[in-house]
Amino acid sequence: MNFRQFFYGYDYPDMQLDSDTHIKDDLGGAMSVKFKPGSSFNAFCSEHIENYNPDRYEILAIRVFYGKDTYITLYAVDRSHQEKSPVVDKIPVKKFKLNTKFLADLIPFIEECNFTLTTGSYPLSDMEVIHC
Repeated sequence: MNFRQFFYGYDYPDMQLDSDTHIKDDLGGAMSVKFKPGSSFNAFCSEHIENYNPDRYEILAIRVFYGKDTYITLYAVDRSHQEKSPVVDKIPVKKFKLNTKFLADLIPFIEECNFTLTTGSYPLSDMEVIHC
C-alpha cells in the first residue's frame, strides 16, 4: 500500500507530481475539486464574473495566491480567438482577476476537495507507509 492509498483510501493518479517536479517554495503540490451533483462551474462563472460568456470561454485554470494580499485569477481559453488565429505553441487565454468573494460564493458548490503538498525531495509514488 502506498502513501496515497493509505492516507486517502484511494488513488488520485492524475494528481501525482512528476519525480522531476521542481518545488519553488517550501512545499508544492496538486489539488482536485469535485463539485456537487448538478453544479456547473461554467454556469457559476457566468453568474459571478462580469463579461464571462460560457459560449466563448472555457475554463483552463484557477490560481489562488494567499499572502500579504489575496488574489484569485481565472484563466479561460478564448475560443473565438483560437478559431480566428490558431497558435500552435501557445493557448490564447483571457485572464479574469477576481476578489475573495468569488471563493466564498464557490464553497457551497464544492462536494469535496483534496490536495497533497510535498517537499519534492522524493516522488510520492515511491513512498510506503510503515508501521513501526
